[in-house]
Amino acid sequence: MRVLKVLPILAVLSAGTVAPALAADLVEPAAPMDATATGASPVYIWSGPYAGAFVGYNSTRFDQSGGADFKGDGFVGGVYGGVNVQNGNFVYGIEADVGGGGFDASGDNAALGLPIEGDNNIFGSLRGRVGVAMDPFLVFATGGLAVSEQELTLGGASDTQTAVGATVGAGVEGQITDNITSRIEYRYSNFGDQTFDLGNTSISSGFDEHSVRAGVALKF
Repeated sequence: MRVLKVLPILAVLSAGTVAPALAADLVEPAAPMDATATGASPVYIWSGPYAGAFVGYNSTRFDQSGGADFKGDGFVGGVYGGVNVQNGNFVYGIEADVGGGGFDASGDNAALGLPIEGDNNIFGSLRGRVGVAMDPFLVFATGGLAVSEQELTLGGASDTQTAVGATVGAGVEGQITDNITSRIEYRYSNFGDQTFDLGNTSISSGFDEHSVRAGVALKF
């Protein structure tokens, strides 16, 4: 009889000892998460200097003091470079570019009734940039000072002036590799009037332009 009474007690004690041991064996420590295994996207760093080249298409409108205006369009190309600073998802920096275009704008001078042509051969800008990083992309806005060399031709006489204006724009930049980025951007530029001495007459003219550009840059 004593044995029958002791057996249930031993059974309860054994269950209390074995159950925690089995639980410890079944529950293993969680392995550290691997960013590669989970498919997490790498974090791109936009900070640092860069330089690249661009090609684009400009649409330009010249305006004359007599009230007439004429338009032209054509392809442009050039180089750009700058430096970015990144703070979290916020990116800001400064950028410069210089380029040239192979296009003409032509029309008629309203006051003299003569054909007139305008060229915008060399241009450049110095701008600030601000953007938001959404890796692997950077959405940015830009604005600053623009400079352009303009040439007007009227009745065989021509004159060249350097105009200063402002430019604003926006675009998207993408990370191709750790050191190579590509971009597409839109820019609007407006230049003040300049006085051109064209033979026996002087013409005051300014111009504005719309530009779409694509570029590739190397980050250092």
